[in-house]
Amino acid sequence: MTESCFKYCLVPLVLFFLSLDCMAGDPEKYLPATQRQKEKLETPEPGTYLKPSAHRILKRINKVMEKPEDIKEPPYWLLRAISCRQKRVLDTLIGTADKPLPLKIYYPSRQSQSGMQPVILFMHGGGFIMGSANLYHPMVSRLAKECDCIVVSVDYRLAPAHPFPAAINDAFLALSWLQENAGSIGADSSRIFVMGDSAGGNLATVLCLMCHDRQRPQPAAQVLIYPAVSFSETITPSRHYFAMQKGQAYVLSEAFLRKVKTEYMGRESNDSLRYLSPLQAKIPPDMPPAMLITAECDPLRDGGRAYAEKLAHEGFMIEHHEYSGMIHGFINFHMLLKEASEAIDEIAAYLRNFYE
Repeated sequence: MTESCFKYCLVPLVLFFLSLDCMAGDPEKYLPATQRQKEKLETPEPGTYLKPSAHRILKRINKVMEKPEDIKEPPYWLLRAISCRQKRVLDTLIGTADKPLPLKIYYPSRQSQSGMQPVILFMHGGGFIMGSANLYHPMVSRLAKECDCIVVSVDYRLAPAHPFPAAINDAFLALSWLQENAGSIGADSSRIFVMGDSAGGNLATVLCLMCHDRQRPQPAAQVLIYPAVSFSETITPSRHYFAMQKGQAYVLSEAFLRKVKTEYMGRESNDSLRYLSPLQAKIPPDMPPAMLITAECDPLRDGGRAYAEKLAHEGFMIEHHEYSGMIHGFINFHMLLKEASEAIDEIAAYLRNFYE
């Protein structure tokens, strides 16, 4: 990946270095814990406030991004060092020799290796133009541990080298392979869940549309973590206040969002296609139940809210959790944010309803 790409990697790519910075950096001013808990930090959007913990992380993100050329990808062994220990992690390839698709398979416990276990198909974030299964290892290993089931993390192809629909085709290949070969990895094909964050959340729910269109079995449920659900140019309040304001950036800038659209769509000019913008799509009658997580101080917040409302309005089972005072990508910081740990616990509790 080139240095120009690192400029836009944001939370997933710099997680390890931000963690060290947040833990080791000297505080600018000491505040007692009771006072820190009461502290309110206004955002550009009237009536919303950043939690102090999220504000401290956001400051580190902005500080690191002052010199994007200095950001380097952490080696995998270093990411493993800050991850939850697993009983086994298996790297494998599916697809063809000409177009192999890497998968990382997690077995967090002895129980997960006992056969006929529930399995999560996970798609990482990164705006369709960055990120990898390795970079998401800390987050996915924590999810696997808390959910206590097999997780298959997909290393789908990235734009601009591989624009739409390469990523969703890879995700569909992974899901189809899992449905047909679940037993070979000790999984139960009737208990497959799809999950993704940000761009990965888009891929997760688009997979459900594709399953309907191609007459494939639907996943048992979908978990969408601050998903990107529309490529429309409509400027929502959250995008206006958290991406377009001059001054402090809120993880996703307007320039980054436009870069994502340009590079992921490639030569495709219709931004309302259902496999690009599920918010604009007709929801099929066999859409699986969904859990959707949004962050209050996130440019993608309003799209996520609207998608949850759309699913609920059309009679589908939807559980929506919004975390006040949080920023886009906050679950990546589960080592530092109690809200991130709470969100992972909520995800685990939601999924256990389907397999315990």
